[in-house]
Amino acid sequence: MERSGSSTQTVWISLLAILTALTTIATVVLVIPIPATGGYLNFGDIMVMISGILLGPAGGFIAGGGGSMLADVSLGYVGFAPITLIVKGLEGLAVGYLSRRTSALEKIGKWDVIGVIIGSAVMLLGYLIAETLLEGFGPALVELITGNLLQVTVGSVLTLLVGPRLRAYLSSQGRVSESLQEAI
Repeated sequence: MERSGSSTQTVWISLLAILTALTTIATVVLVIPIPATGGYLNFGDIMVMISGILLGPAGGFIAGGGGSMLADVSLGYVGFAPITLIVKGLEGLAVGYLSRRTSALEKIGKWDVIGVIIGSAVMLLGYLIAETLLEGFGPALVELITGNLLQVTVGSVLTLLVGPRLRAYLSSQGRVSESLQEAI
């Protein structure tokens, strides 16, 4: 019994490390600058939300926020990294908290959809507030419309297409025990 718990914890920590790294990679692979605010468009939201679906709220926060923050640092956006940690972390936490209520692991459930919508809203609102404080409302609105909205929409759609399949695959391979399934 104790060994099973230890095994579950090891799998969760391993997935956390992998998803944190994949979040960083997905964020830095394709960077499209947004001159109005000095920010950039990327596809890291896919991994932020998938982290929430696979690892639950804590894993979504750590992998989503931490991986995105590491991307900001590696791309030279060091001053924005703490904001990214909080905004992307809360996005992953929201997706993880709500999607764990989905009963059928292999299908997109209503809680997956609600989680992705709430997570997207958290990201959009979080960056709008932060960028308004740093750059002013006009540039923040430009980034919301030209970058963040597109970024989170693409991330949401791809997450809903891929996330439940990954969740089901991990479960079918015996990589996710019952206690880990409860956590996600």
